[in-house]
Order: sequence, then C-alpha cells, then structure tokens
Amino acid sequence: MSGPRAWLARAVTAAEHALDRRIGAALRNRSDWAATVVPYHGHGTSTLVRVRARVVVRRRRSLRRGGPAATLLTGLSHYLSAEVAGEPVTVRVADQEWRGHSDAEGYVDATLQVSDLFPGWHDVTFRLAEPGEPSTEVAGRVLVVDPEARLGLVSDMDDTIIHTGLTRLREAVRTTLLVAEEERVPIAGAAELYAALVVGDGGRAPVFYVSTGAWNLHSVLERFLIRHRFPTGPMVMTDWGPGGRWLFREGSVDFKSRTIIALMAEHPRLRWVLVGDSGQHDPEAYAAVVRARPGRVHAVYIREVLPQSPLRGHRVRTLAAELERLGTPLLLIGDSAAAAEHAQGLGLLDAAQVDDVRRGVAAG
Repeated sequence: MSGPRAWLARAVTAAEHALDRRIGAALRNRSDWAATVVPYHGHGTSTLVRVRARVVVRRRRSLRRGGPAATLLTGLSHYLSAEVAGEPVTVRVADQEWRGHSDAEGYVDATLQVSDLFPGWHDVTFRLAEPGEPSTEVAGRVLVVDPEARLGLVSDMDDTIIHTGLTRLREAVRTTLLVAEEERVPIAGAAELYAALVVGDGGRAPVFYVSTGAWNLHSVLERFLIRHRFPTGPMVMTDWGPGGRWLFREGSVDFKSRTIIALMAEHPRLRWVLVGDSGQHDPEAYAAVVRARPGRVHAVYIREVLPQSPLRGHRVRTLAAELERLGTPLLLIGDSAAAAEHAQGLGLLDAAQVDDVRRGVAAG
C-alpha cells in the first residue's frame, strides 16, 4: 500500500498507539487493575523455538455476570484490550532466557536457541515486574515438533472447524457476540479427521491453526479445541486494527501464505495437508503456497460453504485445475468424510480411521 492510503494507515496507527498508552497508564494506576502476560502457544524444533505473548492491563478479579447481556459484554471484551507497550519481559524455556520489551501493540515475539529439547510440549515462563511490586510470572507452552514426523497439518478455523457464518454478516455477528462460547458448534467430523491424520503419522504430526481471527480470541479458541477434542496445536493469528501498512489487518492471502511458507522452512522434512473453506480466501492462499513450494503439499481440502455464488465456485475450480497441473490435488468437499476417503487414497489414513471420521460426520 502506498500514497494517501499508506499515509492514512501510518497516521491512524500512531494515533491508536498514543491512545493505548494513555488508557494503559490510567488503568495501571487503579488498584483493581494490573499488567499481566497473555501467553500464546509457541512452536519450534529441538534447537530453536518461537514463543509469543501479549502484555495487557486487566482487572485483578473478573466480574461475574449472567444472561444475554453478559454474553454480549463478554464477546465485546475479547476485542477491547488495553495493551502495554515497552514493558520489560523475560522469557524462559528450559535453560535459556530471552530478555526484551513488548512492542507498540503489547506483543512479545521471542526466538530462543535451546539445547536439544525432546519432542512434545514444554513449559514457558513469562516474567514482568510492575514498578515497586514483585515480579509477575505467567506460564505458557511451546510445541517441539518431532523430528521423525513426516506430515504437517494446517487448518483455518472460522467455518473450517467452527460454524461462524462469515459469508453471512448477520450470522457472523450473532455467533461472535451473542452466542456463549460453550454453545459454539464444531464442524461435524473435523476433530475426528484431524485426530486420524495425527495418528496416521504415528501420533507425531503437528497441527497448526492459521487464522486471520484476532489474537484476542486465542484463549476462547483454545478452550473450543479442548472442549471438542481437536488435537492441540499452536495458533497463528493476526492483530486487528491499523498496523502502519493497513487500516484493519493484513490481507488473508498474504498472511496465510507467508505464515505457512515459514512453517515449511522451519520443518523442511514435512509434507503438508492444508484445510480451509471456500467462504473467504483459503483457496487463493493455499494455491500461493503450492506455487511457491511445489511438492511440499499432499493435498488441499476446501470445505464448501453455502450459499456460494457461481463466480466463486468457478474460481475455486480454476485453482483446483491449476494445482492439479502442479501435482497437488485441491478438493472442494462437502464434509470431512470426503477428505478422509481421499487421504486414505494417499496412504495417510487406513480404513478404520476413515470409518471413525464417517461416524463423526454422522453424529454431527
């Protein structure tokens, strides 16, 4: 983005940062508010890990409310954060420490060289200290991908694993703001499909959830994954709001393709399955990945979100034909069973696992 729009984005970003600093400082001066760290799942290898978090100001004790109004207020609160810029933060993983500061939006993004960590989940400690107070410590986690893994799975979230209705604005707003998180509905069979793909690689395959949803929803979505028995995996999300180069957030195709290509570089021995939906730009993002890294993707599964315009359907079919020429199938699927049956043909699943997915679809 260049010209007047770029100037406007930079100006709005500067104004937002100034307002955030004033709000954060005012809240920290109140006795019932304090700075804390919101950890996000990290990921990496046995020798190099990347961890993320955000420093925000929150109430020391959450307010308890009930009823529809409380659901609305809770939904809105996820998007209204009081972040803290420039806060000194110490990150510890195993025997290594990283020291730095939160950025202008309160984010912490640390890369640590570590000493031959074993595969699986490891603890992360985030520590900060308010002036004149003892240090605050918060625990997070980081996934070390098994070097023996051969499959990696990337999944979108909205309308891919959870019913959101992003193609229908009214439904999307209702789901996001008026439906309690415990009542949000998973896509039938998706959890069984992902679990089967992990098991098909001997339980080693990592699952990454890459979404243009806001980082503010990380804890909500983490609980959703646990509640509906999806494989736990790192989530890579976006910061909503002006960012110096955009007024709302980075474009979906650029963000997702860049993120997935970086994961491929981090784990060069993995071949990938990419799962998304037709409602937004997952087909375009995944096609960009296949073009940039031919031979690294087993298959692309795109869940068909209805209603779908003829023009959109034609676009997805055109991309499928292009990827077929590059040696990567792109399937527009009606349910997870169709993806499981195709994955069986690739040797990624066996017949019993496909039956598990079919039962999951039927139960939904």
